[in-house]
Amino acid sequence: MTGAGDVRLSHAQQRFLWDEEMAPGQDDNNVVLAYHLTGPVDPDAMAAAFADVLLRHEVLRTVYLWGDAPEPVQRVLPPEAAGTALEHVAPDGPALPPAERAALVCADWWDSPFDLELRPPVRARLAALAPDSWLLCLNLHHIAFDGQSELLLAADLGTAYGARAAGRAPAWDPVPGYGTYARWEAGRVPDWAGTDLPFWREVLADPAPALLAPAETDQGGRGEHEIALDAPATDRVKGAVRAARSIVLSALLHETSAAVGDVFGVDAVNLTTVSSGRFEKAHAPILGCFVNPLVLPLRGLRTTDPGTRLTEVNRLVLQALRRARLPFDLVARDLGVRAADSGLFDVMVALQAPEPGGAFAPGVTCRPLRVPAPRAGFGLVVELEQHLEGHWSVAGRWRTDLVGEETGRGVVESLTERLLALPGPEGGR
Repeated sequence: MTGAGDVRLSHAQQRFLWDEEMAPGQDDNNVVLAYHLTGPVDPDAMAAAFADVLLRHEVLRTVYLWGDAPEPVQRVLPPEAAGTALEHVAPDGPALPPAERAALVCADWWDSPFDLELRPPVRARLAALAPDSWLLCLNLHHIAFDGQSELLLAADLGTAYGARAAGRAPAWDPVPGYGTYARWEAGRVPDWAGTDLPFWREVLADPAPALLAPAETDQGGRGEHEIALDAPATDRVKGAVRAARSIVLSALLHETSAAVGDVFGVDAVNLTTVSSGRFEKAHAPILGCFVNPLVLPLRGLRTTDPGTRLTEVNRLVLQALRRARLPFDLVARDLGVRAADSGLFDVMVALQAPEPGGAFAPGVTCRPLRVPAPRAGFGLVVELEQHLEGHWSVAGRWRTDLVGEETGRGVVESLTERLLALPGPEGGR
């Protein structure tokens, strides 16, 4: 039964809820985060800090219900009903590096889907490796979380922990709940449809052919490959992107499409990326899922002059970002396509937000650890990762039933070579 305080879902939440209803527990929708904390951590203060953050951000206390309404709604639970607390775990077995130990601490989460109607989709564990070495592990569903949310959550946890360790409650300004964004979006979608749909109809009027065979299952085995760029190489790529008068996302999409052309032998491909979705300053401190997919068919991968093509891709990307407000599910509905069956989502390209980390609280530092998922849903995902130390990595992951090892690695290696070969400010390499 729906209540007076219930709010309709945002379109981003609707996409993830439909996905969860059709294929529960997909790894691509399951966010598993781990941090290595160095310093004298107080477990009781950390538990109190986690509770403070749950109280501060309504989306961490939200369930998603059908009730008797014609569409699902989100309901914020009071803290005492949310049933979420920091779990203290004791690692057993031989000593392992922190990243390997984190993978073991989080392992069961991959096979424990959230029931989005019964409890908020958030879990947390704290594990002591040594008196001054700790693991903080978090598990959330994408319906309530995105890349920018990680930066916000890590910062708020550090602030709250520092206060609790000093014997006081955190003093911070209140943050609007995610429901305020959902209401704001709902009131503006009709206007966005009028102004933005003509652009998307034109862009997607003639998409590229599907690159991968249709998947027979919701998930497959996962392959991955990552190449780290050192600081000088990262700086060279940044300088080359500036010299081309491009933004990093445009250069990443351009060079990814060229790498796909190299490896797959095609001259056109549909690339999907995402906008951050936080269009108003008031939304910046809100935890939740704001991202919106953008599908861009790119052509001339092997036949157009690279410099000319980068200029054209940058122009298209900037135009698309200005029209990224309109939820993609409405675009797909208008065009009469199902993205999963059309090849529009064969290749996902993501410019990841910078990693959180560094000083967590007085006397405690934080370093993010990567916990790889055992399975993959998307056929091929290419990411540019921005690390805490300032350097970048080029990473790819793929479904092993759709993309072979040589092919997946080949895309990552070709993309890396192409980024490093971008001409610099003086035309050099």
